[in-house]
Amino acid sequence: MNMKYNNYDDMPMFLSIKDVADTVGLSISRIYDIASTDKSFPCVVLGRRKVVPRDEFKSWIKASSKGF
Repeated sequence: MNMKYNNYDDMPMFLSIKDVADTVGLSISRIYDIASTDKSFPCVVLGRRKVVPRDEFKSWIKASSKGF
């Protein structure tokens, strides 16, 4: 996996589905599955494109990982 962002602050305000997949180490199709089935996943539709707000994604990760 080749990360193009070194840390959270380097990420843009909106992440592409590919960026999210690369960040968490899952496939793009799995992230689309999560976006369509998990109502808490922070996905925004802009035209025909799905993007994920960076700050909401970080909060979702924290909330989803509680108990681990």
